[in-house]
Formats: sequence, C-alpha cells, structure tokens
Amino acid sequence: MMKSNNDKILWLISFFLLWLIAPNLWAAQAGLDENNTWIKNTDNQFGGHLKLGANVTGYDENSYFEPVGTHTGLDDLANIRLFDKFILSDTLYFEAHYEAFFQSGDFYEKQYKLQNYFPSLLLGQGSDPSGMDKKRLFNLTKTLKETKDYVLWNRLDRLFVSIKPSWGDIIIGRQAITWGNGLIFNPMDLFNPFAPSDTIRDYKMGDDLISIRFNTPLSGECNLLYVPRRDVITGDLDFKQSSVAGKFHFFAKDIEMDLMGAWHYNEAVLGLGGAGYFMDAAWRTDLVWSTLKHGQDRTGYLEFVVNIDYSWTWLGKNYYGLIEYYHNGLGKNNYTNALLDPEAMDRIDRGELFGLGKNYLSAQIQMELHPLFNIYLNIINNVNDPSGIIQPWAVWNVTQNSILQFGTTICYGKKESEYGGFLISGTNYYTNAAPNAFLQFTYYF
Repeated sequence: MMKSNNDKILWLISFFLLWLIAPNLWAAQAGLDENNTWIKNTDNQFGGHLKLGANVTGYDENSYFEPVGTHTGLDDLANIRLFDKFILSDTLYFEAHYEAFFQSGDFYEKQYKLQNYFPSLLLGQGSDPSGMDKKRLFNLTKTLKETKDYVLWNRLDRLFVSIKPSWGDIIIGRQAITWGNGLIFNPMDLFNPFAPSDTIRDYKMGDDLISIRFNTPLSGECNLLYVPRRDVITGDLDFKQSSVAGKFHFFAKDIEMDLMGAWHYNEAVLGLGGAGYFMDAAWRTDLVWSTLKHGQDRTGYLEFVVNIDYSWTWLGKNYYGLIEYYHNGLGKNNYTNALLDPEAMDRIDRGELFGLGKNYLSAQIQMELHPLFNIYLNIINNVNDPSGIIQPWAVWNVTQNSILQFGTTICYGKKESEYGGFLISGTNYYTNAAPNAFLQFTYYF
C-alpha cells in the first residue's frame, strides 16, 4: 500500500512539474496575449544543469572492501537537474527541482556486493538511494533501475510554495534550510548539513517542512520550523522522529547573534551563535548543547565551532584563507567502540555527525591563478590522533555556462587512527583509508 501511494505521489508531482514548465513551452510555441493582465503579472524562470563525472577510488588490502576486491576502481557518474520557479505575484510563487542520477563502475559494484557482507554497516554509503526519503513526509525518490552494474534513480529535491505576507515569509513543502556559522563542521545545522569533506556544494538536500519567518519588535528576525517525519518500520508519522525548531537572529552592537532551540528526534537541542569582525577578518562561532536519548552516564553533550577567514592580495593574485576549530563532545578516542555507540550511530545515520573524534582543526586556502581558474587546498585534522585528510582541487570556468572541477582526497594517519583506518568491531577488517580522485564537468542552462 505504501509503495502504491508513493507511486501515485510521484505521478502527481510529475504532472505538477510539467505544469510549472508549461508556460515556457506555451510561450515558445503559441505566444502570449500581452493584453492579459494576469499573464503580464506572472513570470516563469526555468533552468538546470547537466553533470558528467568520473571517480577513481583506491582500496586498502585489509579494509572492509577485501571480500569484494581491492583493485583500484573507476566509476562513471551523471546527474541532470531541472528547476522551475513560477511567480504568480510579488507575494506568491511555486518552485520545483527534479533530478535524475546514473552511477556505474567498480565502487558502485563493490557497494552492491557489500550489502551481503555488512548489511548494517556501510557507513552511509548504501546503494539504495530511495532510503534517504523513507523518513520524510513524502517519498519522492524512486529507483528506476538497479542491477549489480549500475543504478538509475530520480527524485524531486525541491517542491514548495512561498507566500510573502507583509510581516515575513511562509514556505510550505520540500525545501532546504541552513542554520549555523560553521564553514567546515556546522553543528547548529540540524537539517541535512554538508559533510566537511564535500568540496562541491551546489545544492543542499531538501526536506519536507513548514518554515515561517517574521521580524520582531526587538529588531530581530525569527524563523520557526516544523519537520514531520515517518517511522521507517511502520511508515506512520511519528512526532518522536520529527523536529520543531526556532531561531532568533539579532544584533548586539556590531555582533550578529543567533539563539536556537529545537525538539529534534525526541531530544532537546539548544544553540548560541555569533559572528563579527576582527580588524579585516571575519569570525564566527556556535555553541550547541544536545540531550541524549540513550545516555546512561550523562544527560547530554556539547559541540563547539569557531572559525576565522580572511581575503588578501599578494603578488597580483587574490587569496582566501580559513581556519576552523571544532569540538565534538560525543567523540571518543577508541573509534572501534565509537561505532557501537547508539548515540553516535543515530547521528551518522541521520547525516548530522561526520567525525568520531573529539577535536578537529581544519583549514582551507584558495588562490585565484586566473579569474577563470582557482585552486583550493582543504585540510581536516583530528587533533587527538593525529590523522586527517588533505584535499587539493581546482575549478576552471571553461565557458560562461560550464565549469570543470577536479581534485583528490588523501588520508594520513597511523593504523587505529580515525583517518588512517581502524578495526571494525566484530570483523577482521579496517575502515578504508586509500586515496580517491574525481573529475566533473557541469553545464548550466
């Protein structure tokens, strides 16, 4: 019954998306009556992108990939995204984003086979993309074809209506929300945050929610959210899996402040953030306290992030630099045991936690070799090990509507360190710490 309902929803949304795109087709084929007042007051913005890429992935011989082979693998990737914004008036518009993905190659095939070896431990890299929507109010993801050689799937990543009364904004539907001041790690961002190692951040994954924003008499802005979710097993709406959150943004002299409170997956989350300037550099910080559902020896834990960034010119070139420190109060020194911690695994499964350690010092530097060609270097370092990853990558604006991105990720650290590879509990295998590289071409239209 659930599958049938989801199929019906996908068909209805497809017709709705076609309706959004229809004004473009109608204008191109038949023309519009310029004397029609309603038509004159509407606008339709259509666009999208096509991405074609390749990933080269390495594997350690004693990693959990050993049962399916550890030879270096090549994967092919393709993604198309179509978006449409249908503006009815100054106070009302609809927006929808459709995307389809194709993946094939060695890494995909290994992940497919690994489901038979480690069905409960794929570290968030399962081959079933529809799993990301199982908790959401609507399952708008559908796998079109999945074999051991390739997978083809599509989804609606945005689908919302925006109403703008005189006092603020109301947005209902699938949308993306970003809170917090972290630039690499972002503990205040509770809703599908980017992973610290994500170098391509074009679009954040959307959630089904209601967002209300309004100004207050205290010269600040208040944002309220309700994110309904389902129980994965029963498929029923479950308030214990849902989120209710609020954030108040205001100024304290020259400092921008954020106060955040949420009831998130049946846990209380409180946050305090700030941002300002020190001379010519910008700084940001967030302090987040979360309670624990399964906590036995403690009732909650603290997360803290602070960063500073600065732009400068040297020898005729533009530079940008960032340094960030992040503390994870849920972190452990023994990473094998960390994977047995239900609190940590819950947050990894939800896509909220990306580090098993306690303290991280990260940095990024950008150099503009040419206005159309920039090179970057990311370093994410676990202070306690030490271990980490190094990510050099480049972005070339090939044409006005296309870019080429390429780079690599290199892990460093001794065995039993977080990024050097540690033993997976109950097995003789380690986490994979081998390097990988990517190449991606994107055309925007």
